Amino acid sequence: MALKIPQFSKLPKHNRFNYSPLYYDKRKEELENKIKTAKQQKELQEKGEYKPEIKGKFVRKFDRGVIKKHNKSANVRLAIIIGFLGVILYFVFQKLDLISYMFDVLMSG
Repeated sequence: MALKIPQFSKLPKHNRFNYSPLYYDKRKEELENKIKTAKQQKELQEKGEYKPEIKGKFVRKFDRGVIKKHNKSANVRLAIIIGFLGVILYFVFQKLDLISYMFDVLMSG
């Protein structure tokens, strides 16, 4: 028989937990939500209380804040382009007499 070595500390036993991991499936959630709303709409149609939410969906897709932001940036861009063209035309008309003088000198000479 082998001699057993006495232990001074008690070791814990292996613990098991009933853990099942949770997974989130975005497509599945969206599909379940669509099915749920379709069933609710069907029930309302059968009762005669159904009103389509076309206006709400349209507003959500085309957010007015986004449209205003794009319009504002387009207006700023247009103002910059017009200002740049104005400066170029100013210099062209200021130097037009100089250009015509140089052209006359080249043709006469």
